[in-house]
Amino acid sequence: MRVLITGATGYVGQAVAVALAGAGHEVHALTRDPGSDRARALEDFGVRPLRGRLADRAELSGMLAGADAVVHTAFDPHDPVGADRALFGALADVGGRRHLVYTTGCSVYGEHAHAVLTPRTPVDGGNLRARLEAELRSAGLPHTVLRPGMVHGGDARSSIVGDWFREARSSGPVHRGRRDKVWSWIHVEDLARAYTAVLRAPEEHDGRAYLLADARPVAPLAVVEAAARAAGRTDALAFAPVEDEKPVYRVFDRDEVIDSSAARDALGWTPQESDVLAALPASFRQWSAART
Repeated sequence: MRVLITGATGYVGQAVAVALAGAGHEVHALTRDPGSDRARALEDFGVRPLRGRLADRAELSGMLAGADAVVHTAFDPHDPVGADRALFGALADVGGRRHLVYTTGCSVYGEHAHAVLTPRTPVDGGNLRARLEAELRSAGLPHTVLRPGMVHGGDARSSIVGDWFREARSSGPVHRGRRDKVWSWIHVEDLARAYTAVLRAPEEHDGRAYLLADARPVAPLAVVEAAARAAGRTDALAFAPVEDEKPVYRVFDRDEVIDSSAARDALGWTPQESDVLAALPASFRQWSAART
């Protein structure tokens, strides 16, 4: 299958592109700069970088003409709605049955009070990502939505764990917001395996939304502490209000516990890295190596 992937030089996208190529797909990676180090690294795995911009609907339409499927992992912080709508529009322009694997996350549930999140849990209709999911459904495009929990592992690039590594190495470890909250986690390589599972038989997953996480929710407080130890810090943890957190993470100042049994059953997918705390030392080494 020929697959076009957006965001392939990013944290999640790179892992997904490598996994898809390893599964035998012909993978083309949309990137602003095919000459960047991360784009060139993808070529070592058989991924072909293509110069282009996600927000350019006409350009996208040309690239999609030869694709069998599209994997969307990119997030444009400057215009997330416009960029995703351009992708939906380009898919509509070229027609056919090209399957879109669309990435959102637990933020679609907003400031909820649900003990456990499942595909049947109502989303927050005012949430930006939830609105985009609704637009995708209304467009009638073949698609599957993946909603991962908190992603960790690998070089932790642009993840909250990477932020904690960085903070531990500089000013010292800090936990923000509620101390008792518990989150579900997913290793970036396990997340990548879920995309390959969808594309084994995409027509079987048309219109479905799958939540993805391992089976061991862990308090962020414990992960912050373990990330600091992995970074060699032994000083006491500091605490700060959630208002000091990056805006993208403030919505998660509550339990975010995922039931991923629907994805496991439908996709035949089982996380292989099921302990976020055990994965942190290796992730810190990769994070450090990526900065040398």
